[in-house]
Amino acid sequence: MINKKYYEGYLLKEGDKPFEFKEDGNSFFIPMNSKSDKGKFEENGFVRVQIEIVPKDYAEKNAVGNAREEPNANPFLPPPIGRLSFSLNPCVMFQQLVGPAMRRKIYCWCCIICCCALCIMLSIFVLPSVIGTVVAGWFT
Repeated sequence: MINKKYYEGYLLKEGDKPFEFKEDGNSFFIPMNSKSDKGKFEENGFVRVQIEIVPKDYAEKNAVGNAREEPNANPFLPPPIGRLSFSLNPCVMFQQLVGPAMRRKIYCWCCIICCCALCIMLSIFVLPSVIGTVVAGWFT
């Protein structure tokens, strides 16, 4: 396994920028660079890497699958999350296509519209009764 001690002792060359190791000392971050439009290199982020060098016999006995194929071990790769799946249910598709903040706003506007419609309907049914009672009170 290439750990921090081995890297600093044997692999780090004079003048190179050292990798940033995690707390465990076995994995490290490699900076990802690209050229900008002006031709200058800029950092885009980091990739966490752990390299383990083992003998061929050990590797054949303890096989690991490619990507997420079986046997999915060392390290275990969980299935991807957040993937879009097709459904004929419009509610499920709405939840997949619209983010939580926008959904919350849509739900709030739907509640406001329903409350306004309820108030208008109540006023249509109650207002004539109230007006009739007021007018009848004038004549009696």
